[in-house]
Amino acid sequence: MASRRPSSWRNLYVNNLSRWLLKFLLIGLLVLPAIYLFFHESDAPPGRFVVFEVEAGESFRSVSTRLFKEELISSDSYFYYLARVTGRSAKLKAGEYELNDKMSAWDILKIITGARVKLYKITIKEGMNMFQIAKLLRERGLVDEVQFLEACWDPNFVEDLNIPSFTVEGYLFPETYYIPKGTSSRKIIRMFVDMFWSRIPDGFLEQAQRTPISLHEAIIMASVIEKETGLAAEMSLISSVFYNRLAKGMRLQSDPTAIYDSEPYGGPVKREQLFRKTPFNTYQTAKLPLTPIANPGILAVQASLFPQETDFLFFVSRRDGSHHFSRSYSEHKKAIEKYLRNSLNTSQ
Repeated sequence: MASRRPSSWRNLYVNNLSRWLLKFLLIGLLVLPAIYLFFHESDAPPGRFVVFEVEAGESFRSVSTRLFKEELISSDSYFYYLARVTGRSAKLKAGEYELNDKMSAWDILKIITGARVKLYKITIKEGMNMFQIAKLLRERGLVDEVQFLEACWDPNFVEDLNIPSFTVEGYLFPETYYIPKGTSSRKIIRMFVDMFWSRIPDGFLEQAQRTPISLHEAIIMASVIEKETGLAAEMSLISSVFYNRLAKGMRLQSDPTAIYDSEPYGGPVKREQLFRKTPFNTYQTAKLPLTPIANPGILAVQASLFPQETDFLFFVSRRDGSHHFSRSYSEHKKAIEKYLRNSLNTSQ
């Protein structure tokens, strides 16, 4: 009599077959949504562009739901399912993304889990201070202004950035930056400060070691120079005036230092402000301000470290953006009469 397979073998055969069928079924369930997401287009009117923001810490389920509500995808369930299966749900990145309704769901998935986050162009101009920078970033919707300034004053953070000062003022390097929304204030500040250290040539550091002043004091001086003139050709001359005055025990008498702590966003200097006794006002103290009063550009830093050799002690505005330089107070008074009072008479 022919042998028969034990019933246990038949059961094993059936179980294996069932498992294979189940696997094929699961593969089908995986492939169909993938095909759907690859080729399906939104039913929304064509040409609609949306700036879609992924919040920090937001779940992928929440993102899927909001994409569906924005009519950028046709099925939040399939979208979520494919993201989980492909492992992209764990790569979700906070930020703003420029999407449109002609994108397939797969394209959208790649964007929000890739590096195509919307970047904001931020330009820090030479001479801007940290208050003005905080306002600029707040107006672009990138930071909370108060939190940004609190980070600028945090002594532990300032020390961690290798800044020998009470604040980060002077080290937020003027440059154009591209910043994604959701970047923390501290990360933005670190970006600016890292740029400062990367742009300061080794020759500047070596020069600071050869001079009586430290690099930090040179940055303070550079910030005052930057606020006094926008002309690169004059910076080393103004630098020489300031160093000559300090050497003689004279006060710098720089107008911008008189209003730094009272008019943080800038403004005209009033006569009474010149008499305020503050650690910044160089009308009242014969030394440098307590900290930088702005963030100088590289040319102002260069002028601070490499001043021209002159015997000038005074300068006055010509009212055209340039300055007249004088060696004596009597010569300076004549220049004031010529450029300031004549200018007032002409304007009347």
